[in-house]
Amino acid sequence: MRGFWDERNWRLDGRHIVMPNGWRIALYDIRQWRADMVEGHADLPGRWAGWRIRQNFLLPPGATIRTVRITPQRIQASLQWTAADTDRRQLALF
Repeated sequence: MRGFWDERNWRLDGRHIVMPNGWRIALYDIRQWRADMVEGHADLPGRWAGWRIRQNFLLPPGATIRTVRITPQRIQASLQWTAADTDRRQLALF
């Protein structure tokens, strides 16, 4: 399997790249993924479906970057407060 994932085994088929395992990836999807990385856009999947990252803001479902946004500083402050609160609760047990 070592030589199987060599670039010689990938082929261009019209507007798709065909991977060695037969999967097809549209060139548009690759271009869009790269543009999203450069611009700082991401749509979160799974349990976080609907949440988006735009630039360095976390946006809940239905929010815009101008109305409701969660900044990295707010997330960091929340995490620090939670850690301090946890330490306080642990000290109260002993």
